[in-house]
Order: sequence, then structure tokens, then C-alpha cells
Amino acid sequence: MKLEIVRPDEKRTGGRRDAAVAFLARPEKKGPARFESLPEGFRDAVRAAAPPDAGNDGSLFTLPLGPDAPARRLYVLGTGTGDELSPRKARVLLRGAVKALEKNGERTALVDFPFTLQRMTAAEARDFVVRSLLVAGYVFPRYKASAREAARLSALALSAGRGVFAATPKELKAASDEASIVAAASAFVRDLGNTPGSDMVPRTFADAVKAEARKRGVKATVLGKKEIERERMGGLLAVNRGAAEEPRFVILEHRGGRKGEKPVVLVGKGVTFDSGGISLKPADRMGDMKWDMLGAATVCGAVLAAAGLGLPVNVVALATLTENMPSGTAYKPGDIVTFRNGKTAEIDNTDAEGRVILADALDYAMGLSPAAVVDFATLTGAALVALGLEASIVFSDHDDLVRELVSAGERTDERLWRLPLWDDYKENIRSDWADFKNTGGRNGGSINGAMFLKEFVDPKTPWAHVDIAPNAYFEREHAGYPPGATSIGLAMTLRWLRDRAAR
Repeated sequence: MKLEIVRPDEKRTGGRRDAAVAFLARPEKKGPARFESLPEGFRDAVRAAAPPDAGNDGSLFTLPLGPDAPARRLYVLGTGTGDELSPRKARVLLRGAVKALEKNGERTALVDFPFTLQRMTAAEARDFVVRSLLVAGYVFPRYKASAREAARLSALALSAGRGVFAATPKELKAASDEASIVAAASAFVRDLGNTPGSDMVPRTFADAVKAEARKRGVKATVLGKKEIERERMGGLLAVNRGAAEEPRFVILEHRGGRKGEKPVVLVGKGVTFDSGGISLKPADRMGDMKWDMLGAATVCGAVLAAAGLGLPVNVVALATLTENMPSGTAYKPGDIVTFRNGKTAEIDNTDAEGRVILADALDYAMGLSPAAVVDFATLTGAALVALGLEASIVFSDHDDLVRELVSAGERTDERLWRLPLWDDYKENIRSDWADFKNTGGRNGGSINGAMFLKEFVDPKTPWAHVDIAPNAYFEREHAGYPPGATSIGLAMTLRWLRDRAAR
């Protein structure tokens, strides 16, 4: 989609736009609408045509505009709030606007956004609003002929001078360019996640990432099964034993920092389809398990976007890719697996496979002399039980790293909540037959998974585990996100990398 930011007094060339979008506030449902939230040129027309519920949260009406107006029709969306919005509210409003435009077949539109956002600086809010608009109309039409043929917005213009867009032309241009790069990475992550397991197997995931890396000059290395065997990645190989598709281990490198500077390493779980293996999942909603590779998609998307943005950091993504399938060769409960670092684990449940494949990747990361390591995984259903849909869980023994990640999450609306990693929990994964086992029972399920991963990192290395199971994908539309993969974690990681670069 073409995107531009225009001044209110700028003359439109090439004809009028199809539509304009404005937001009408009404902080009190029974109070008067605040018509000053509208652009001055629209206020009289809207005041004359406004229905009784105009400005109420969720309201929408349209009216035709005169021949001298910048667009043929005006869409007025009610916000029901004041001058400062929560990021979630803004995302819901922007998605609602784009959906209304596309439903009515509009191809070009001018959007006026007069608000500031909570928890964000002006620059962060500009990035958030532009990025949210660019992904607001995201669809995955690959398997639906009707969606492929639907009319889509081809050009959006944002009106400068008000709200988060009260900035210099240089600042606005930077916001537009940078948000476009992140939005493209977000769409790529979502496309990977939304592709069904029949078409998104380890080799196709690796091929897709490698193709995107080539476009951006990012070094991509893909290890096949023989190379994985040479690396002694016993966890990845064990989980893969039941699958017909061979595993892959993807290494992406953006070297934008100083030569010799220790890299940040991002590690992602990539189970392209998770049946549970011998510990078979219930049939109900097993199809959701095509999304069990979103940790890997997130870390790859973050490195690709970091390269596109030219961030002055050294950052490496490690993605462990396999299916988890039941068969005569599948790994079994009671098996003992030997990992790359020589430690062993008793397999108590083959459906706790994410930590088994991440273990080898975390040990590999330690060999890169990292400045910090952060892993992302749809690791536990217990995380969803604990936090619902509104945040991911972060685990770490390094307080500074947690503060940095939580701050970045607050300022991108990809929020994190910390749970403990106390040594007391290690008893939960004690095994009589191996160094530990891969599950610790239902109680503290997310913590048990994090305690397992902790066994594979150097205590001196700043490391955090982010369980994105609560919000990596949504079954239905939620909080301004469409059903399916969300790419949550991507913007937070990029904000964190920017913060590190700015030190």
C-alpha cells in the first residue's frame, strides 16, 4: 500500500481521494460530542448531519462532501474518549476505519488522527499509529478466491499537524519509512504463521526466510539434518524422529554494530505442526498447532526488520524447526535425550517438545559469546491460563534485562509480565533417571518450562525467556487484531534493540 503524510493545506494532485476518515470524541455518553476533535474544514458539515449517537464509542456514519473537499465521502468514527488514547484503543479504531473503507470499496483515503497515546513518546506513538494503519487491513487470502478478488485500499494519506503527527516533515518522513519496514516484517511473520502445516514445513519455512534475507543483505545459514547431527543437537533430533519432514536450524545475522561487538541473540521455537507426538493432543482445535512456530517466525522477522531499518546493532536469530508427529519412530515418554551440552532429560511428555528443541539452540547461542539472549516460544498453555490474552510472560534472573524488555513492551503495546525463576521450582523437574525431566506437572506449568530452559544458559549471560503462547495468535478478532497470527513480540524486540543502540 502506498503511504504518504500530507499537510492540511497541501493541494491534492491527480483528483480527489475516495474517502476521508475523521474521529469524533464524546467522553460522556450523555454529554455533547466534541466536534473540535474533527478537522476544522469538516466540523460544520458533521455537526449538521450527525446522528444522536455521533461520537459514542463504536459509532460510525458517513456523509458526502462537496466538490472542493479533499475526498468524496467522509467517514466519522466515534471514539467515546478524550484527547489521549490507550494504544489498544487506537489500534481498534484504526482497524475499524480500514475495515469500513474496504467494505465499501474505497481505494484511496485521507486519515486525520488528532490524538496522543498513553505510555508512548510522540515518536513512538507516530511509529505505532502508522504501523497499525499499515497492518490494519491485513488478510491472508492465499486459500480464498473471494478474498483474493476483494477490493483493497491502495493508498493512504495521513494528515500532518495534529495529535501524534504534530511534527516536522523530517520526523514524519522517518516515521512513515520506518513503520513501513516493520509493518512489512509483521505481515511476513503473520504469513508464515497462518500458512497451514501442509505447506509450512521446516524446509519451506527455511526457504522463505532465506529468500527474504537475500533481499535485505542478511546472512542466512540453514543447517540440514546431517549438519544438525554434527552439532549434536539431540533435543531437536529427538523431537523430529516421528516426522517425515527433516528438521532445519536457521541462523540469520545482521551485523550493523561495531566489528567485534558481542551480538544479541534471539532464539525461536519453530514447531511447524505440533500433534503432541505420542502424547497426542485432543483433536479439538489441533489445527491451531500450525501456529507453534511463531517464536521462530518472530525472531527471524526481527532480524530482517533490524536490517531493513539499518539498526546499528549486531543481532543473530536462531530458529529450530521441526514437526512433532506420532509414528513408529517417534520419541516416547520415558526416553532419555542427550543434548548438545551433554546434559540429559527424561521425556515425561512428548507434547512438551518446545523446550526440548530450544535447549540445543540456547546452548548454541552460548557459543556466540552473546551480549544478551532472548528466546521466544509458544511454550505453554499455562501461560494463557495465567495471563489471558493481554500479555506474554517473561522469565529471567537478570533484573536489568527484564526492565528493558518490559519498558519496550509498554511502549509498543506488546506487554510483558514477569514470573519467578526461583531455584525452589527446580524440584518440579527432578528426575530419578536423568539430569532432569521435561515437565513438572500442571502446577506452575509455565515456570517449569522456563526452569528447564535455564539449564542451558550460562548464569552470567543476560538471558530472558518470553512465553508468547497467550497472544501469538488469536482464534477470533481481538483488541484490533484479526484472527490468526499477530506478530506480537516483533515490535517490542525492535524497540528494545533501538534502546540498546541508543545507549
